[in-house]
Amino acid sequence: MTQAVNMSNSIWFGTLIKEEVLGIDLKPLIDYVYQKKNELPNSKSGSHVDAWQSPNLQDNLIFQPLMDKIFENADDMVDICKVRRDMNLVISNLWANVNPLGGSNKPHNHPGAIFSGVFYLQCPDKSGDIHFIHPAVNQSYHFNEYTITEYNNVNAGTKSITPKPGMLLIFPGYQNHYEGANISDKDRIVIGFNMILTDINRKTNT
Repeated sequence: MTQAVNMSNSIWFGTLIKEEVLGIDLKPLIDYVYQKKNELPNSKSGSHVDAWQSPNLQDNLIFQPLMDKIFENADDMVDICKVRRDMNLVISNLWANVNPLGGSNKPHNHPGAIFSGVFYLQCPDKSGDIHFIHPAVNQSYHFNEYTITEYNNVNAGTKSITPKPGMLLIFPGYQNHYEGANISDKDRIVIGFNMILTDINRKTNT
């Protein structure tokens, strides 16, 4: 009699994307972002095209409730990714992006961050999805419309998410991503942030 061989399947090299809708008041944050935009109209940096990006805003207490929620949700990421708990996970920087009609975001990642994320303050219909790109640069050569019958979380080369106000997304800092062009007549307003590990005994810079 032939003895059955024990076999099991496992998935490796997966990218975890944490998605949560937060119940916090968005209007004060939107008002603050526009205030900073009026104060610093020429502030631009990062990967955005035809858009405004603020300097680091994490020291302003108006963002403390949001940062508290970020830490709560990042705790799940710490558990799943087995991140060290003998060091402190901190928000290293936090900024605002305002994308008007035509504004977009080029493919990029966040070197040095263990986790990165975005929080949507304002995202009307047709203001642009966020797209996550497979970490293997040659993935689409092997898995594409000619070789597979249906895309899923194992074989897909991209993952697109249509945002909604109050949506928080957290993902590894290595994960390439971009945001499509805003084709609505209202600004898309997003808070971005990075998280790092440090031996400094604090959670924020406030």
